[in-house]
Amino acid sequence: MSKQQIKRLAVLGVLCAALLAAAAVYSVCFNDSRWVAPMDLSTYEFSPRDLPMLAAGACLLAYVLYLAAVCLRAAFAGRRQSQDARYTRSLSPWLGLCGLFGFLGFAGFWTYAEWGVIYPFIFFIFFGLFGLFFEGRLSHTMRDELFEENRRRAESTAYKTGFGLLFVVIWLVGAGMFSQNVEWCAIFMLISISLVYALVLFLSRYLLYRYEKAE
Repeated sequence: MSKQQIKRLAVLGVLCAALLAAAAVYSVCFNDSRWVAPMDLSTYEFSPRDLPMLAAGACLLAYVLYLAAVCLRAAFAGRRQSQDARYTRSLSPWLGLCGLFGFLGFAGFWTYAEWGVIYPFIFFIFFGLFGLFFEGRLSHTMRDELFEENRRRAESTAYKTGFGLLFVVIWLVGAGMFSQNVEWCAIFMLISISLVYALVLFLSRYLLYRYEKAE
């Protein structure tokens, strides 16, 4: 994936986010929060005032599909370039910017306060994609015995760290943390597991890069 493609994706993402935010403000101020607050779609009747939110939603969906298509194409292209098993796949370090989607997880605090919805916290998993930056720095690296040893060492360290943190989370919950509020307990578990998973993804790539470069 070229730098120009990355910049284009970033610009389109910002535009879609701005459009959605503007449509949401319009809906809250002038359309009784339709398509912002939860709705009963079984009794829904179309109104011309719904067009801004519907258009923003359609643009966001198109962007997500386009982003998925571009990422898949880049992944398959990298796989074709790395058909020789002696070398790692070729990736652009700029793919590490996908980790920025992890900040969407903070929207969970707002959705929980407004509507009691907690699923956006799972977006914290995307923080693990920052590790693609380090994988990109190791593009087309020979997979010799030393590389494989470093890879196993990096994955082992990442998994041990993840399991250790997961044990701490389970221990805290079992010890009664947030025992008086089941919802807060669920939020704590969802955030913790998402961040632990992201950390394992990140560490497995970062440590491999550090071992290979001896930095």
